Amino acid sequence: MKKLSGCFLGLTVIILNFNLTFGQIASVKFEVKVPTEGMQKNSSVFLTGSFNGWNPHDSMYIMQKAGDELYSLIIPVFDEKKYEYKYTLGNWGSVETSLNGSEIKNRKFISHDGLIIKDTVLKWKSPEPESKRDTTLMLSKKQMEEISKMKTEIFAKMKGKMKSVLSVLKKAFMNMLSEKPDMKLRKKYHEQMVNSINSFLDLAADAMWKVSSLFTPEQKKAILNEMEKSKDPGSFIDIITKAMSAPHK
Repeated sequence: MKKLSGCFLGLTVIILNFNLTFGQIASVKFEVKVPTEGMQKNSSVFLTGSFNGWNPHDSMYIMQKAGDELYSLIIPVFDEKKYEYKYTLGNWGSVETSLNGSEIKNRKFISHDGLIIKDTVLKWKSPEPESKRDTTLMLSKKQMEEISKMKTEIFAKMKGKMKSVLSVLKKAFMNMLSEKPDMKLRKKYHEQMVNSINSFLDLAADAMWKVSSLFTPEQKKAILNEMEKSKDPGSFIDIITKAMSAPHK
């Protein structure tokens, strides 16, 4: 599995990606029953897969407790696409396994809006010792929960805006493909598309501001130190991603 990181910046890049403009967004709900053996009192269950770069500790994909041994999460994906996924407790050292502890194949699904997936985790792989974890940018469970709550809110807003964007895009293409394209309409739709993209950027910027307010002074200092050491202007994305994906305490 390719292990890449994901965060609000990654979400922004995905939303503004050219392919997304032409693809419908679907909301898929995951419901999973998990074994308590192998879980600590403060353990969190994460969903990881091809939709988030196989990041096993992505704060955007932390599941919400829905009852005893039950967790759930709604995620946005491209409609009618094939995805693979697994459940973890925050790292590949605690990924789900078979009853005998052996590795299992990736779970799979084909997305469509409103799809509900119900799974059962049989066993967790033994987690890595705390002494081996990088705690430099460790987030608290409360921080993780707040970030997860923000994610749910931002996804709902973006889905609504995406419907508006696709509606304008459809009208623009219909005008462009007509026998006699109307240049006034072309200008009108262009302005509407620009406004929609700007609203996406405003939404993403506001989300990042809110997330940064959750970091402690020590966490902010650590992130700034990493940025100052890097000579690559675009490396700040990876640095913030690392902070957002750090294990929680």
